[in-house]
Amino acid sequence: MKKILILILLVSSLFSNTYETRLYEKIIPDIFQKHVVVYTDVESREFFNNKNLFSITNDCLKADIIVGKKFTIITKECMEKPFFTTSYRAYRKYKNSIGAFYWSKGRPQLIFSLDKIDEFNLILPENLKRYGR
Repeated sequence: MKKILILILLVSSLFSNTYETRLYEKIIPDIFQKHVVVYTDVESREFFNNKNLFSITNDCLKADIIVGKKFTIITKECMEKPFFTTSYRAYRKYKNSIGAFYWSKGRPQLIFSLDKIDEFNLILPENLKRYGR
């Protein structure tokens, strides 16, 4: 019984990682309409392995967007960059958050701040406008 439960948990975690990776591969390049340089926290780094769509940087000043929820050291200049967060709490915390993708009660949640997307002169595709606030 324990083996079956562990197997179910492993398969569901693999599915959620694949789901999140595909979501980031679709959303972020569509919003920026170019190859995107991303600065991430440690937890989110694994979702940006597609070298054709993303470049990961260790310097947030070189990034087009900052993705994650927990940043230990982030400069004031980097706080002016657009954020895409991975928790609702971080979405509310960072004033430049353009959107968030997070899990709530086992369900994926996606939201965008239409005001912030306009402020950064980004384009939200028509199929994602229904997630805007």
